[in-house]
Amino acid sequence: MDGFVLAVFGLSALLGLASLLVPTSRRLYLPYTVLLALFGAVLGILLQAGITLPGAAGDLLRALSRFHVSSDVLIYGLLPPLLFAGGLSVDVRRLIDEIAPITLLAVVAVMACTLAVGFSVHLVSAMGLTVCLLLGAIVATTDTAAVLSIFRDIGAPRRLSTIVEGESLFNDAAAIALFVLLLDMAMQGTEPDFIAGTLSFIWGLVGGAVFGGLAAMGAAWLVPLLRGAALTEITLTLVLSYLTFVVADKYLEVSGIIAVVVAAITFAAEARTRVSPGTWESLNAIWRQLDFWASTLIFVFAAMVAPDALKDMTAENALALLALYVSALLTRAAILFLLMPLLNRMGIAGPVETRYKLVLLWGAMRGAVTVALALSLSDNEALDVETRRFILVLAVGYVLSTLLINAPTLRPLMRALRLNVLDPQEKLIRDHVTRISRTRVSAEVGRMAKGLGFVSQAAIAEFCPSEASDDRTPLTPEIRLQVGLLALANREAELAITYLDRGTINRDIADAMIEHAGIALESVRTGGIAGYDRAWQQFYRPSWRFKLALFLQHRFRLEAPIASQIAARFELFLVKEKLIDDLRHFVTVQLSPVIGRDMAARMEESLKQRADSLRGAIASLDLQYPDFANLLRRRFLNRVSVGLEEAEYRAQRAQALISEEVFEDLKADLASRALNLQRRPKLDLGLRLTAMLSKVPLFLHLSGAQLIALGHALRPLVVTPGETIIKRGERGDSMYFITAGRVQVMLKPVPVALGDGQFFGEVALLTDQPRNADVIAETFTNLLVLKRRDFDRLLAGDEGLRDAITAAAGARQGASAQPAVNA
Repeated sequence: MDGFVLAVFGLSALLGLASLLVPTSRRLYLPYTVLLALFGAVLGILLQAGITLPGAAGDLLRALSRFHVSSDVLIYGLLPPLLFAGGLSVDVRRLIDEIAPITLLAVVAVMACTLAVGFSVHLVSAMGLTVCLLLGAIVATTDTAAVLSIFRDIGAPRRLSTIVEGESLFNDAAAIALFVLLLDMAMQGTEPDFIAGTLSFIWGLVGGAVFGGLAAMGAAWLVPLLRGAALTEITLTLVLSYLTFVVADKYLEVSGIIAVVVAAITFAAEARTRVSPGTWESLNAIWRQLDFWASTLIFVFAAMVAPDALKDMTAENALALLALYVSALLTRAAILFLLMPLLNRMGIAGPVETRYKLVLLWGAMRGAVTVALALSLSDNEALDVETRRFILVLAVGYVLSTLLINAPTLRPLMRALRLNVLDPQEKLIRDHVTRISRTRVSAEVGRMAKGLGFVSQAAIAEFCPSEASDDRTPLTPEIRLQVGLLALANREAELAITYLDRGTINRDIADAMIEHAGIALESVRTGGIAGYDRAWQQFYRPSWRFKLALFLQHRFRLEAPIASQIAARFELFLVKEKLIDDLRHFVTVQLSPVIGRDMAARMEESLKQRADSLRGAIASLDLQYPDFANLLRRRFLNRVSVGLEEAEYRAQRAQALISEEVFEDLKADLASRALNLQRRPKLDLGLRLTAMLSKVPLFLHLSGAQLIALGHALRPLVVTPGETIIKRGERGDSMYFITAGRVQVMLKPVPVALGDGQFFGEVALLTDQPRNADVIAETFTNLLVLKRRDFDRLLAGDEGLRDAITAAAGARQGASAQPAVNA
């Protein structure tokens, strides 16, 4: 075989043989990366010994012997997909919850490890301090592949996995930033400058994070332009990972590692609701595949150099390796057991159990990135041969030490600490759910068995699953309610994605619903049903975007932003009305058998309260903007119709009732209809002054010129439901005319409701008395505001208007049924 064919054969065979190690690792209860390292080491020994084998085996060895994996291939070819895949799959909300311990381990621990290893190895070897610190930076990065595989096998706590994943994502960036800085010093032969080094380190991390975030947001913005072309959407993510890394590292001279990680996290947060329906699952599957290939190749190539690197290990090297191993372990122990408790005492992070700390200490294994950095020095002629050999020997030796000592003993350690055992609450939940599920399965299997001729109960029982546990300890009401609420919040996020995939809602609405579901989930974890109720009540409050639009309208009289926000809010309310109906069905059908009717009833009551509040908010908007509400409902139903029609066509294609060509033709027609439905109807707030003034009875006698003059004096104002317009006891400097909406004047004993065409606040201007009541908007309300100076000028020039306002104020003060509205 010629060179290219031999290379293709060798690479394919390598991946194929490595894949066989996955089931082998499960049978032997060893991490996959440990077997991978041993496999690579065996190949390295065969190549080092110059053994020749016949046939395909010999061709494989010949192919591997010709592989020259340069540092650029490892760093720029295999590292970006490894990092991007990790960032893409991380749970951002959980990552934020654990950001303090993750930052401690990913940044502070890396710097501490670099210093501790550097000084320790310097004391027992003849190498200079800069070279030893460079070695410390290389071995400071951890590899989670072996640890997480053990976590998955034994069911480690989710919090422990989150901390380990987060540390691995960001400590690579910190370690490589230090590596680049110290390598430059080592090549120049200068002593470490810790102040300049720290500033450069911070710049690399911050600059990389900013660039990665911006690059991901740009890619997320491009995704809708590619919507419908899943292959190009997925290709865009591959381009994002490599270009982000190269541009950050080579052009901006910031951390390419942190740029890729932040880009992946940002893209996952921004683009989840932008990609075509079904594409996100395919995208994740492809990135998991790329992650597997990249990690496999890096580990195998790294392990293949181990025999050659370690063959000339001296007694001095062995002593330095021992110093490296001990100093790295002790430094990490100091971080975990001394600094981490400080975070808890300062209120920055929650407490971390001692069991978790022991696992985090012993599970800090090294792997692909450490070896890749060490190999990257092999082509660097600015460093002398002895320095390069020293770093490679100790780096490879340390990686093998952690993989062969720490990794095999981590599983027994976790079992000894009982981290593989569910806590009593989780065990009760598991047994309860299993018992219910097996009861349903037994009933279904029993019906099928009777249909196949098995009549006796003894014969039928043979095919039915046994009871999960003899422990019939009932779940407490609190646990059942917690389980139900967590399932409800997760279901809300799933329904948002379902609606989006069907085309029922747009991306902005889906993003808002997913965000709300995430807040509800965290509120349930911390506050139970009270937290859930507080969360959904919070959703009806105006967002920062709404407040900004309101400020622009109040300050600059810009109508378009607030009209858009009110329209979006109205649409969200309509969608959530359907959402609550679906959630009620979910509680009745799915949750009730699991958590019991009593707890399901409590959840249904919470959903009823939520629905009542939602209907009230919709009713107020419906009353105020009936035409717009009707258009929105028609648009919503049309989008539901298009989504259901597409689902029907997909089902017919899956059943081979229609061909792919017919399906694509039908889909094109649906796409055209869906595109027309994307545009939201325009909401006219009715803030045009002439139209608004004509609704106020006091101004009916004014001429056109007077209305124009009055319009210059009045300022339109939109207030939101629940917003306080006037506060009791304050000095009044304005009166208000209602052109649309309703307000409540909080007089005692009975509040006064005012609506279209009415006004309030005039008494304070006529009498100069403090306000005597709060005035609160009941609905979205359009007001015209008249300031005191304009009020005085207006009344001075129009005796009829003065008499009308004075008479209205006097009538209010004198009427017992309607107290004075001096607000």
